[in-house]
Amino acid sequence: MSNDRNKTSTPRTADDTAPILVPDGAGIWTFGDHLRHLAGHAGTIPLALDEFGRCVICVRRGFFTPNA
Repeated sequence: MSNDRNKTSTPRTADDTAPILVPDGAGIWTFGDHLRHLAGHAGTIPLALDEFGRCVICVRRGFFTPNA
């Protein structure tokens, strides 16, 4: 294996036919989405809770361990 940085590997072609899968809750949030979420925590709008009373979005994003 050479350490020559000037050598480049052949680029791989992208598979544009494959769908891009984004898990639920992992998408990009806008500032408005964040404010709406905080308003739910403040109690001004309804918030989806799991069976233990935790915010479903926060659990999905990893702020709680699954067995917490």
